[in-house]
Amino acid sequence: MVRIFLSAIGYMSAIVGIPVVAAVCVFALALRYRAWEAIVLGLFMDFLWLPTDLSLYTFPYFTFGALIVVWLFEPLRAQFLR
Repeated sequence: MVRIFLSAIGYMSAIVGIPVVAAVCVFALALRYRAWEAIVLGLFMDFLWLPTDLSLYTFPYFTFGALIVVWLFEPLRAQFLR
């Protein structure tokens, strides 16, 4: 239930435009669960907010950030949540 709630808050904050709340949701999901939702939330943020022209700002920061966070929190979660 908490997983669905965190995901819903993350997606709603992505739509409203509060990236800090979406980032906190990615961290919370990755810290507690095997969070494929965190990666999808990163993709969702990038698809919503990236500009269409090719520049330095078109780098998918949220997607790569979510991938890194989920990958880095995997051993920590496996150690503490057995």
